Amino acid sequence: MISLQEIRSSLTGAFLLAKRAPDALSAFNLSTDGFYRSFYAMLLAAPVFAVENAFDYRTFDTATPFVPFILLLCLALWVSWGTYLFVMGLLTRFMGLGAHYGTLAIVYNWVQFGLILIWLPVTVIAAGILPPGFGSLLNLIFIIATYAYLWYILKVTLNTTGLIAAGFAFLEFLVVVLVQSLFAGWLFTEPLL
Repeated sequence: MISLQEIRSSLTGAFLLAKRAPDALSAFNLSTDGFYRSFYAMLLAAPVFAVENAFDYRTFDTATPFVPFILLLCLALWVSWGTYLFVMGLLTRFMGLGAHYGTLAIVYNWVQFGLILIWLPVTVIAAGILPPGFGSLLNLIFIIATYAYLWYILKVTLNTTGLIAAGFAFLEFLVVVLVQSLFAGWLFTEPLL
């Protein structure tokens, strides 16, 4: 089981990484147990992600009822998250970066959870306070910032070049787009039942 202290420390590490603090990785539990416990971040992220998308549901053109829609989005989140980590595990081993994969997975898991926590108020502001055009612009700025942050995380955790980190960040974008396109048929069509 994961402790509240480890969650807090890991989120602090994610914040320190965003500030580019040189000792940011020391806030994470980089042990083997820490690797496995970091996957709790996927479970912790799901309810927050569900609430975020509940705000946006009315803006989607879908015949899928609310609850199945939210459940499918959460499943899509887990599939894209897990697929990216799986592919990165294979690629880092193939490229001789396998010794750094555990650190990457730990940091990636906690950073994803942290970003989803931050995304909640952004969604509330974008959906409820700002005009539609400004809300979309805010979302776009946030997405660009998260990929710049991912690039930095990949560079630091894998101890690799900026170009390789950019390629790995782009790979995450491709995985997300692929998974979203696979789930789009269920999310945005009339259900069979």
